Amino acid sequence: MKPENYPDIIYKYRSWNKKFHKDILLKNEVYMSSPNDFNDPFDCRIPKNHFLIDTPEKIKKYVNDGIEKHRHWLVANGKDIDFEKKQLKERLQDIETYQKKHEELEYSEMDKHFGVLSLSGRWNSILMWSHYGDFHKGFCIGFNEEKMRNCGLFGKGGSVAYTEDFPELNPLEQEHTMEKSFKQTHNKAKDWEYEEEYRLTNLFLPNQPTNQQRVIQVPTEIIEEVNLGMNISQKNKDEIIEECLKKNIKVFQTEKIPFKFKLTRKEI
Repeated sequence: MKPENYPDIIYKYRSWNKKFHKDILLKNEVYMSSPNDFNDPFDCRIPKNHFLIDTPEKIKKYVNDGIEKHRHWLVANGKDIDFEKKQLKERLQDIETYQKKHEELEYSEMDKHFGVLSLSGRWNSILMWSHYGDFHKGFCIGFNEEKMRNCGLFGKGGSVAYTEDFPELNPLEQEHTMEKSFKQTHNKAKDWEYEEEYRLTNLFLPNQPTNQQRVIQVPTEIIEEVNLGMNISQKNKDEIIEECLKKNIKVFQTEKIPFKFKLTRKEI
């Protein structure tokens, strides 16, 4: 079942003058980016807040839960459980350093193994065309959201939530939940709200993926439509239409609405 706030079609703005961008239509290829490549320094940078471990009772719980979680590995490697508990308690005395090291480790692992495909819930964003669609000279490809999310090629998918408040992740709460995962990967500052972003993610384990392994080929039937920028060249327009005819994909030409700051489109 599709959640009510999920769009029917999810869009990717691209330039036809870049081979890597063209492959999304020519080869049905999408790229799962590392968070390290993002232009937002807060994106996928929502860590657990260890400053919340601020009482002796909380410290005791955090230490006991943490050691218990790794007990099997510690015993298998000849570690002394009581000594490890003592060491962890000592590290928590300098909570600023502990928080910083935890963030560095968490971000490093996410950059290595996490992949994100960023899309949008709309084809008619003037800003998105300007920023990602080659200044309205490119194209915007639309995928069926439900088919994309359920095709088995991605981990989880959903709309991004925009907020003024920084999401809180309590290290004392349950370790792995879908809600916590979405807090880290599907929350952004309200400044980005105009993008109406929808994203699909993948976790590449156990090894760090190569750039080629981050490329995923989706079935043609998932592609619903292609929208052409209002300033696209005739040559690029003809090439895109030819490819869409081969794959039976709808094509729309975007245009200005007279006397309004809005876009419309007509099917070709």
